[in-house]
Amino acid sequence: MYKLKTKTIPSVEDVIEMSGVETLHPGGFDLSKRIGELVKFNPSLHVLDVSSGKGTFACYYAQEFGCRVTGIDINKEFIEISIEKAKKRNLSSLVDFKIGDSTKLPFPDNSFDVVVNECAVGLTVINNPQKVINEMYRVAKPNGIIVIHESIWLKEMPQGVKDRMSMKAGTTPQTVEEWSKMLTKAGAWVKTVEDWSGIKNIQKMRPNHKWNNKRPHDFLTFPEKLSLLPKVAFKYGISALKEINNYQAEALKYFKEGYYGYVLIVSKK
Repeated sequence: MYKLKTKTIPSVEDVIEMSGVETLHPGGFDLSKRIGELVKFNPSLHVLDVSSGKGTFACYYAQEFGCRVTGIDINKEFIEISIEKAKKRNLSSLVDFKIGDSTKLPFPDNSFDVVVNECAVGLTVINNPQKVINEMYRVAKPNGIIVIHESIWLKEMPQGVKDRMSMKAGTTPQTVEEWSKMLTKAGAWVKTVEDWSGIKNIQKMRPNHKWNNKRPHDFLTFPEKLSLLPKVAFKYGISALKEINNYQAEALKYFKEGYYGYVLIVSKK
């Protein structure tokens, strides 16, 4: 959440959580499949999924590649949902979930073959991407792989615009160079950098959603909006609805003009 004058306004991350709608990360399963290909996931590997949310990608890695996966998230409710999801998919023997803080991972040094974080390194509620990356590096085994998928600035923008957009999005983009420097500072060396920008990758957040050509980044259906709007108005006030709409228009502009995007970075310890 961020402040506008004296009122608190929900970020996009807040809106997604309030909606109850399960969305994937930009790039969707195509990006997760690509991670598996680059890292060469296989049954011999133990993978840590940091900030694993509702367990969708942890279950995907196990189901598609047969690797053992541990998911960790600070949200107790998400962990409960994740455990149930693994049970329903008969993956409990391969996937486990724990409650924990991404800035203080509750694992010994050198524990995992691969450590992955999809779009949760730069969350503003954490506000310490370097510490998250340091922890990911610490728990990776020697020669282990550290993977991040994150939002990026593709072109230079005024700092004030960056700050405003970050607060409204609920995550803080960096340039590719800045993300790479954080990994290097932690001790890793960068192997692969792939651009996953563009509206088409945003739309992979909901593969079966009927997207509106005029609002190609609008991930909620009309009934979902009708259900969500009273919740937002009750908690944050009517003005919050206008601010959310204004942000969507501004974000779409920057996406289309190539200022904002996403990157996949694979590094090695």
